[in-house]
Amino acid sequence: MISTILRNLVTNAIKYSLKNGIITIEVTTSVDRIQISVIDNGIGISSENIDKLLSITEKVSIPGTENEHGTGLGLILCNEFVQRHGGTITVESIYGKGSTFTVHLPI
Repeated sequence: MISTILRNLVTNAIKYSLKNGIITIEVTTSVDRIQISVIDNGIGISSENIDKLLSITEKVSIPGTENEHGTGLGLILCNEFVQRHGGTITVESIYGKGSTFTVHLPI
């Protein structure tokens, strides 16, 4: 499940980044937690869509930078997988500047 989560987050970062964009993966640990962040300098997400991204009741599917389409279910499934491991996903984004998706999991 963790591999699926990371693969989806990295794939999304690629999908929403411009050509020659930068994607960074940062990992930090503490005594009892691990934090994995996937950071891109892509198109970003509007504030009204951030709240909808992880919700099963809201449908959000934004075309990628090469007009790729998706179902919007990848992040919802990632959120379910993370929750099954006792963790959370947080999203920070500035529209037009990029996004950071961070997975917080117990060790």
